[in-house]
This record gives sequence, structure tokens and C-alpha cells, in this order.
Amino acid sequence: MIKKLLVSFLVFSWSTGSQHESNNTLAAHPAYKIAIKRIIAKREINCKSDQHLAADGKTCCKKCPPGTFKEHDCTTGNNTPTCSPCNNGVSFMDEYNYVEKCRRCQPCDSGHGLEVENNCTTTHNTKCRCKSGYFCVSEQCTKHCEPCDKCENGIVDVHCTPTSNTVCKGNFWWMLSALILLLPLAGILYYCFRHRKNYKNLTINQQYSKNVIGEENPLLYTDIDLSPHISSIAEGMTLPQVKTFVRRHQITEPTIERVIQDNQNDTAEQKIKLLLNWYEAHGMKGAHRTLISSLRELKMCAVADSIEEKLKAAVSSSQENNRSNNGTTEQSSVHSYGDSVPQQEAISE
Repeated sequence: MIKKLLVSFLVFSWSTGSQHESNNTLAAHPAYKIAIKRIIAKREINCKSDQHLAADGKTCCKKCPPGTFKEHDCTTGNNTPTCSPCNNGVSFMDEYNYVEKCRRCQPCDSGHGLEVENNCTTTHNTKCRCKSGYFCVSEQCTKHCEPCDKCENGIVDVHCTPTSNTVCKGNFWWMLSALILLLPLAGILYYCFRHRKNYKNLTINQQYSKNVIGEENPLLYTDIDLSPHISSIAEGMTLPQVKTFVRRHQITEPTIERVIQDNQNDTAEQKIKLLLNWYEAHGMKGAHRTLISSLRELKMCAVADSIEEKLKAAVSSSQENNRSNNGTTEQSSVHSYGDSVPQQEAISE
């Protein structure tokens, strides 16, 4: 009996000692110590608002000033990163940052009634305005301006400005005659509008049925602004495909070579610049239809399908957001009106 107890005690002591030895060996391993130090360091590092945590996870680097971007992280001994300037007239950065690329300058499309007010610098984006003979009263003035009206009677009361349309001086008898002529015309237009709307809804429903069974989709969005989507379009095309497309639309070889030389070793930027050259020359009207139909004619059907699906999704999302914002605005207006009625009654009393 005593022998059995002695053997059990020796086995228990041996197993306990082996476990402690294993734990001590793990704690003494260099990789284990480094991992523990990194975890502790990450928990303790809290960079200031004008700094950014470097990729090594333990160094706080200063942010690059406006007009520059971060090319290389800082080192442990020096908290200032390597900042490189933006390309003046091509890209800009208007805030302190820690990004690896400047933002592209916005073009002012003359086809949309725009001209440059202030050129793009390394610290500020291009500022566009309506050119002579065009105006805009909405928040979209940076994208599109409307042509000023011309007075049919030749009498201008207030001339067109960049922010307001022409106001024509009225003549009572002329206005009365115009009203008599316009009333029947308005009725005809309304009738045509209703018929056209019904026909359009029927066409869309028929096309939806075709899409369900896999037939080719039509071009539903003919006059959308492609400017915000140029980068996405370029991602879906190779550089040779972009070159083939722009050559088909009279973008000259010297222009193509200049874009390639100005953006060496940056294929993505080369594609974007070539497509922007085409879009600025073409203008917004019918650009989407031209893009998709030309790609299909050039036997790039897969590319055309991919781009069309992206644009449809983007436009649908934008329309949904606009409807949501309009609903919120209308509700706010109703509440504001309801709050103001008691105040007005109190004042009248």
C-alpha cells in the first residue's frame, strides 16, 4: 500500500513539473516576447489630432500639409513623413492629410455652359462658373448651366446674369394674344405628354420583361452626367480598349501620346485622362448612348454590359436618395407651417 502511494506521488510531481517547464519555455521564446510587446505598445499609442499612426503600428507621424501627399512613412527617430507635392493643374489636396495620392482637379465643361473662374492649384480645386449667355440658380452650378432665354418681342427688362435668367418686358396685348394662342397649344401638349408618358411606361415594362428572359438591355439613361463615373468606367476597361475607343471619336494621336507621357507608370490615370478628353469634346448630351453603342460596335460587348450595369445602379441609387431627401424636406416644411400658425393667430389677436 505504501509503495502504491509513493508511485502516485512521484507521477503527480513529474507531470506538474513538466507543465511548469513548458510554460516557462514558451514565455522565454523571443517571438512570444515580441508579440507581447507589440500588443502592449498598440494599446498605449494614442496619436495627436495632427498626427497619424504609421504602418508599423507604433510610430506617430505628422500629417502632410495641404498641397502634398504622403509618399513614405516616417521612421522611429523622425516623426516627419516624406511628403511630395501634388501636380499643379492636375491634382490638389486642400487639407492636412496622410493619403498616398492627391485628388484630381475638376474640369469645367464648356459643353455644359461652364468656364474656369479659378484654375486648379496644388491646394485648391478648379472653380467653375457659368460662361456668357448661360445661368444657373441651383446647387448644380459646378456641373451644368442653362442657356439664357431670348425675348421673342425683342424687349429685355432684366438682362441674363450668371445666377438669373433673362426677364423680358411684357406688352398687355401681346401677352393676351399669346395667351389665346397658347391655351389650345397647352391642351395639345398636355394630351401628347400623357400619351407619351403612358407609352414610355409601356415600353419600360416590355423592356423589363425582355431583361428577365435575358435579352439585351436598352439604353435607359441617355443624358446622365458621366463626370462622377469616369473613374469607374476606366476601371472596367483596359488601356488598349480605351485607346481604341477614343481614336474612334477623333481624339488625335498627339493628344493620346501627351496624356500617356504626362502620366507615365500610372495606367489608371492614363485611362481616366483619355476618357475625360473624349467626354469634354463630346459633351453630356447623348454621351452615355455614344459610349455604350460604340463599345458594342467595337466588339467590347462584355465591357459595355458591365459599364451599363454600374451606371444603372449608380443612377438608381442617386434617384432613391433624392426621393428620400425630398420626402424629409416636405415633412419638415409641414411641421414648420404647423408651428407657425398658432404664432400668427396670436399676433393677429
